[in-house]
Amino acid sequence: MTRAGHRIFDADTHIIEPVEPIEAYLSAADRARLAALGPLVQRAPAKAGMSRYVIGKRPKLNRKLGSLERVDPPSATARGARDGGTPWDVRWQGPPFPSDRVSFDPHARVRDMDIEGIDVNMVLPSGGVPGFAGLENVVLEAAMYQAYHRFLADYCAPYPDRLTSVILVSARDTAAAVTEIRRCSREPWPVGIFPICPPEMSLDEPAWEPIWAAAQEHDLTVVIHSFTMTIPYPPGVWDTWDNVFLQRAAGHVWNAQRNLAAVIGAGVLDRYPALRLTSLECGHGWLPSWAARLDELAEMSRHALPPLKQKPSDYIRGPQYFQSIQIYEGEQSLRHAFEALGEDTLMFATDYPHSESWFPKSAEIVLGWTSLAEGARRRLLWDNALRCYRRFASRAAVTAGA
Repeated sequence: MTRAGHRIFDADTHIIEPVEPIEAYLSAADRARLAALGPLVQRAPAKAGMSRYVIGKRPKLNRKLGSLERVDPPSATARGARDGGTPWDVRWQGPPFPSDRVSFDPHARVRDMDIEGIDVNMVLPSGGVPGFAGLENVVLEAAMYQAYHRFLADYCAPYPDRLTSVILVSARDTAAAVTEIRRCSREPWPVGIFPICPPEMSLDEPAWEPIWAAAQEHDLTVVIHSFTMTIPYPPGVWDTWDNVFLQRAAGHVWNAQRNLAAVIGAGVLDRYPALRLTSLECGHGWLPSWAARLDELAEMSRHALPPLKQKPSDYIRGPQYFQSIQIYEGEQSLRHAFEALGEDTLMFATDYPHSESWFPKSAEIVLGWTSLAEGARRRLLWDNALRCYRRFASRAAVTAGA
């Protein structure tokens, strides 16, 4: 498929992890462990008759800014066809709207992709299964990840040239994480690992080293999604005064800024020169100023860093670092980022079917940004994603040659 002469890779899409099909992949013993947790693992209604996990204490994010008033978000009933399964409203530009079945039915997802003109989806979780990292039972956490991966393998299997995803990993049990990376890497669906960082850990700790090594060995990209890789969910949530506007504005950006600085500043990309790192759903307009800020602070804080082979901004320019855009930040901010950092870092993304998706017009909007040179547009829509998710690039080459 091409749209206006371009193939399009959506670097940030989601499923809302469906309880029923995922639990079918658990052993009887693991289902018993899950049941024994009782109220620690809640289930809430999801779309198309499915359920989703709700784990751990979460703020309500329901304070109206400028007052002490508590306000309820629009209900699913009130939103009707525009219910995205999240506690805030959506930015969909339809009709049509995303199918209710996309979290468990790959055929429904691909039909939506065809409507929007998208060739490939990177499919990410929505916080349900990663929430098990916030519980004490590490054995069950690993079992839930394994069940989710088996679900993903079957979900992606009908469309190996269009659906791809990530392996969930936690450093609470490094040996189990590395074993699961090796097992899943024999299958076609994964192109990255998805580190889940519980509150007692940081992403730069030595405990992650075997996981980074396994990712490099199997050519898997380290994928940081700002809202779902930190438990309790979401990042910075206790610092945004229980207001969803502040949380959505600051949480994504803060998480990406902290984590890319930690991984780069810890020298991970120096120790693993074939490893790639990407930050998703965090915007792009701030990246040039953050890169310059990190350069200055790396000089000021040399005592707090290991020796680095380059300035932080040099890593951000590539070839090991990538980041997705958010369409609503607009054409001008993207052009400025290209001018400051070059055209090899940023990737097209929509957040489909979540609240920030402008389905079905996301690709159409970016294709209409006339100030972008065709080469820059091609890198944004396709080439950079293939460089980031290199395991998929070989598959795409085979498909193109067929």
